[in-house]
Amino acid sequence: MTLISFIIPTEKDILKDLNEESRTIKFIGSATFSQKLDQIKFSRTFKHRFDNQNQLKEVVYFRKGLVWKFTEVVLCAELAS
Repeated sequence: MTLISFIIPTEKDILKDLNEESRTIKFIGSATFSQKLDQIKFSRTFKHRFDNQNQLKEVVYFRKGLVWKFTEVVLCAELAS
């Protein structure tokens, strides 16, 4: 099965899982996928709009059966001011 046949988590789904409102988070770039024989990973980079430290974070999902399961939020980097 190829990735293009999957329904991916939308920005609305991500905001719900993070328990955030749309005006507090800014999504950066496009989502990324990685696929192995036994798992598929989906990740999306974002930053909090009012974060003084200007940190980039990444939300990570793994595919379990037909649904995506929210796994974690990972710190990616800090943006230059």
